Amino acid sequence: MTADGKLAFGQRERLSLQEAHLFSLGDALLDLSLADSTTAAPQGAPRIHLASAADVPFIVEAIVAESRAGHFGCDCDRPDVLSGLWHQVQTVVTQGVMPMPGERDGAAGRAFVVQVGQANAGFAILVEHRPGSWNRRLELFALGVRPAFRGHALGRHLVTELVRDAQSASVYARCAYVSVAMVGLLKSCGFELGAESTPATMTLERRRAAATA
Repeated sequence: MTADGKLAFGQRERLSLQEAHLFSLGDALLDLSLADSTTAAPQGAPRIHLASAADVPFIVEAIVAESRAGHFGCDCDRPDVLSGLWHQVQTVVTQGVMPMPGERDGAAGRAFVVQVGQANAGFAILVEHRPGSWNRRLELFALGVRPAFRGHALGRHLVTELVRDAQSASVYARCAYVSVAMVGLLKSCGFELGAESTPATMTLERRRAAATA
């Protein structure tokens, strides 16, 4: 973070892709806000930091676990998919760009981890809608909270803080219609149904209020 508490977003670098099976995780965001009444309250205030190389295994393992539970639209039991996932997360964390198929390739991205005490409790990834669109439009590309920390508004805290500090005119997220809890979480953070929703995927978008004179 910067001295005034804002999350620092560096310059975008262009990545030349040489390998990996690339995919978008955003079609099935994690259903994070499911409350677990047996989970004790987390100890300590949550802290969000820009992910480092040391956080990559945590993020990848969280995505793999939730994909196996049906929350992400990727088959991480396939070696090529798992290799692509590692490549994407390592690249967005270490280089600040997200390798993706097609015209989104090389879009700037940032990964964040939220900690409670000394434990990693969750993560989020923001990616430009298109290369160079950070100030205009971002995607909340992936979001996850570990089961032991669910039910305590950590997902809402993570979304609210990142959307505020990113300072983009628009932030959107894609999720399955069955992800009722996720939809509720996003709506509680000011997201509304977007025009790009399809029969398979719901798009929710939060637009920054226009500045008044």
